[in-house]
Amino acid sequence: MNYRFASLTPADEPAIALHLMSLDVEDRALRFGSPVTDDILGVYAQGLNFNRDVAEGAWDGGRLVGLAHLAVFPEGGYPVGELGLSIAPGYRRQGISSLLIKHAIARARRFRLTRMYVHYMRRNLAMTRLVRHFGLDVEYYGDEARASLEVVPRAQSVWTETRRAGPGGRLEVFHRASVRPLRGHVLLVHGAGGDGWQWRSVMAELAAAGYSAHALSLSGHGRSARAAPTLERMRTDVAEILAELPGDTRLVGHSMGGYLVQRELMERECPAAVLLAPVPPDVPRGQDLDALLAGLSGRQARMVAASILAEASGVAVERVSTPVALISGDRDRVMPVPWMRATAARYRAQWTRLPAGHNLPVVTGVGRAVVSGLLS
Repeated sequence: MNYRFASLTPADEPAIALHLMSLDVEDRALRFGSPVTDDILGVYAQGLNFNRDVAEGAWDGGRLVGLAHLAVFPEGGYPVGELGLSIAPGYRRQGISSLLIKHAIARARRFRLTRMYVHYMRRNLAMTRLVRHFGLDVEYYGDEARASLEVVPRAQSVWTETRRAGPGGRLEVFHRASVRPLRGHVLLVHGAGGDGWQWRSVMAELAAAGYSAHALSLSGHGRSARAAPTLERMRTDVAEILAELPGDTRLVGHSMGGYLVQRELMERECPAAVLLAPVPPDVPRGQDLDALLAGLSGRQARMVAASILAEASGVAVERVSTPVALISGDRDRVMPVPWMRATAARYRAQWTRLPAGHNLPVVTGVGRAVVSGLLS
């Protein structure tokens, strides 16, 4: 068996759709509970949340032949995932299912999910064998079964809640309390197409360093209100969450969230701020903006960034008195090194360069760099 196993990204949406459409009527019924159509499968593939869900694939060359998808949702304020598994005809009974589940569980631990669930039909003998193999607890409800497995204790995960925010709106907010004597509070702001959940590893590093970490999902992202993406709405989102936190809260922003943090710093001073691959203070225009949008992964990210940056004005750096640190990736195609060098110079910022691309909040070790930036 010479298959490649890898975590999936928005670029894999077409392959996911083709894989699911290769399943016959009975396979679709076992996977989704009913014999769904190709159109529904296409919508399903487009609706995967790659910031939050666990999506692991098995590849035979350029063909996706196996998919393990953990759809993540809150339970009692903590994240859990429901597993869906499918193997293409002709590739079964080769151990692909077991390896996919192992990869999914390992990634679920990194994502700090507290529990994994599997809902399946009792006639699904292949899933029955897998559930027994991995030692899941099982409950039966007539023709259906529900299996579960603890992934990490709640004390090691991230709390989430939905708060009212403005007339008719709601904001999803994540929180990780400090595990040491409290040094202060930090608010983390994600970029276009992201959500607050992607900061989970950074929040753990902040908690270990003595910070109470908070992250919001901006309007139109995550499980926040599905409002149209406007600059004013997102600036209001940040301001409303900050109003509930102490006045000396530190700010951390990634990409478009880095631009929102810079705009906030024009209006208020805080002890420290960290920008991760931010939109530069001189907002890109023309061909530079086109290149920025082309480098983003996912339709939603490009749509939101195009909408927000079209109405974004430049940042008056001379009005920012907060000490700023900057972190960027040397392989970043969205915010390239020359832009970040110029941004660091404008702020006279401590500049940390990592061997990484643009999606820094999920890069191993970036949490330590954020802590260092807040302490510098």
